[in-house]
Amino acid sequence: MGDWLEQLDWRAYREEAVELLAELLRIDTSNPPGRETEAARYLAKVFKREGLKGELLEAAPGRGSFLLRLSGRGSGPKLMLLSHTDVVPVADPSRWDHPPFSGALADGYIWGRGALDMKCQTITEALTVLLFKRLGLQFSGELVYLAVADEERGAKYGAAWLKEHHPERLKVDYVLNEGGGEALQVGGKTFYSIETVEKGLFWLKVKVKGRSGHGSVPHDENALVKAAGLIDRLAHHKFPKRIDETVQEFLTKVLGALGPGGEQLGRALLDPQREVDLGPFLAGTEFALEAINAFIRTTVSPTMIQAGVKENVIPDSCEFVLDCRLLPGSAREELLEKLAELGAELGLKFETEVLQYHPASGSPLGTDLYRAIERALRAELPGTEPVPLILTGATDSRFLRELGALAYGLCPLSTKITLHNRLMMVHGDNERIDPESLELQVRVFTRVAAELLQARTR
Repeated sequence: MGDWLEQLDWRAYREEAVELLAELLRIDTSNPPGRETEAARYLAKVFKREGLKGELLEAAPGRGSFLLRLSGRGSGPKLMLLSHTDVVPVADPSRWDHPPFSGALADGYIWGRGALDMKCQTITEALTVLLFKRLGLQFSGELVYLAVADEERGAKYGAAWLKEHHPERLKVDYVLNEGGGEALQVGGKTFYSIETVEKGLFWLKVKVKGRSGHGSVPHDENALVKAAGLIDRLAHHKFPKRIDETVQEFLTKVLGALGPGGEQLGRALLDPQREVDLGPFLAGTEFALEAINAFIRTTVSPTMIQAGVKENVIPDSCEFVLDCRLLPGSAREELLEKLAELGAELGLKFETEVLQYHPASGSPLGTDLYRAIERALRAELPGTEPVPLILTGATDSRFLRELGALAYGLCPLSTKITLHNRLMMVHGDNERIDPESLELQVRVFTRVAAELLQARTR
């Protein structure tokens, strides 16, 4: 495998990736409303130029996903290259150095909403499939390409819909999706993450009841004030530690790079009974205190609130939304019990409504795909160390895992984009990616797919 990979003109693939990504970024698929069918048709056109035909699957008018299958000559595993084509809306285009749907190539980057999350992977996975076709590779099994709609708003018109209405099309053995690939530089070492677990998603609306009245005569039954007290208690509550296998290996390896002090910190963090002041240890590193806390605990973030009808009317109700992320082994009942306990302590009456729920999901370490990813990263990025990662957010991998697939997150980036910068740009302003990262992705994805499907030239 190594010979033909090394002989490829990777610079040409980098330039092609830049061109294709720029075109895809110019298609505004902000969700809401989505309009992903336009992106699906663009992808269909890219593949059709090379003699490959996929299918458009629409959950509703304009909400289309694109699926393509490339079959090998013998029996073998089915590998899906998964991505989503919708993007989050842009809050204020005037804050961008280049228009968010321009696909501009400037200052060494391709600019646009979705450049990192995750149209880059939509394109580089497409190029991986095209590379298999162009080279006429012989391989076993099947290479499946799927670019879905509606990931950013819960997948009602994307992966969730496909799972319900077309589960047979999603039946694969392995999935490569978003969720990992960041370069984390700690203690002179560079680590690359492979997402193996993602936390559960639990969105909850809480309605606190009170008593109305004239704003000029305050009283103790102001629903807004009562809700504020509950929100404050929830925001500052620390749920018990739960250490997943992925988190244990991640913290042990990465904190070990900081020397004896880091190893000591790792042991303390992994001890469910100990609390640790992380600040002195993490100063000067790319670690964020908030991220470490989210790795080891269920978290609750109040995100929306609504109360009142007029400036001088005390509200008799207040609604707020909680974004709860559950660790593996954590049940939503545990969170609801804590909510009820805190409410009782404050003497509150409230109602709850579940907006969305999905349990934590994960895939084990050490599988054939996980090892292929490790070897590909080491081959393309000598001297780096792959590490498993728990994702604090949610991806479409959860739907594929429910159907029995082993799914991992990997979208490798060059060290030109630091972890801090990536976190600032994803869903933020001036989202962009460098061409070197696009080339790296095609190289890594091709290595992974070639090894897993035992691909070879004729």
